[in-house]
Amino acid sequence: MKTMTKAVFAMALMSTLSPVAASAIEPAWVGVRAGTNGVGGEVGVRILPTLVLRGVGQGYDYGYDQTIDGIAYDGTLKLGSYGLQADFRPPIIPFYLTAGVFANDNQFDLVATPATNVVIGNTSYTPAQVGTLNTKATFDDMAYFLGAGLKLDIGPLETALEAGVYYQGDPKVVYTSTGLLATNPAFQTDLALESAKIVDELDAARYWPMVTLMGRYKF
Repeated sequence: MKTMTKAVFAMALMSTLSPVAASAIEPAWVGVRAGTNGVGGEVGVRILPTLVLRGVGQGYDYGYDQTIDGIAYDGTLKLGSYGLQADFRPPIIPFYLTAGVFANDNQFDLVATPATNVVIGNTSYTPAQVGTLNTKATFDDMAYFLGAGLKLDIGPLETALEAGVYYQGDPKVVYTSTGLLATNPAFQTDLALESAKIVDELDAARYWPMVTLMGRYKF
């Protein structure tokens, strides 16, 4: 499904940018970016004196540890997104407004291998019964961004700091076990209860704070 979404998004991106090229809209800049949605690059074209359209790609993998409902997980936050942003840049002042739409591959991977008895759902289980707990939390295929930025120009170079909210929808969690009771119906019921707690823990991530520092070379 995500592959199809990416293909549709890529075609939409090409169809959006083709009229831009055909109309000889002037290039604005090329740049690099780093922030809470990863590292990457961007290309900007000026549509109007106060409007810039950007193609953006970014990603990164972060390792982290997290404890949810008393279970310690080794986690990886896998960031990945690419899309379009439109900037409204009033003349003279250094502030601008921006909005965007992205193909979204952000996900959390959590792995836990308990060494002692652990409560899952409403029941205590042994390490052998549990085995390894694997969690994959994904979000909507499309995400939306709204924010504002502050830019500083030095000749052909521009530095910008941008902040806003990247809305990626509710987390969708797949929670599985490799232990002796992996297929046991009662254990599956407890896994479902634990999965709901993980959803609650990750729910705030649907409103992802997107803060980005950019360096650009202007044409």
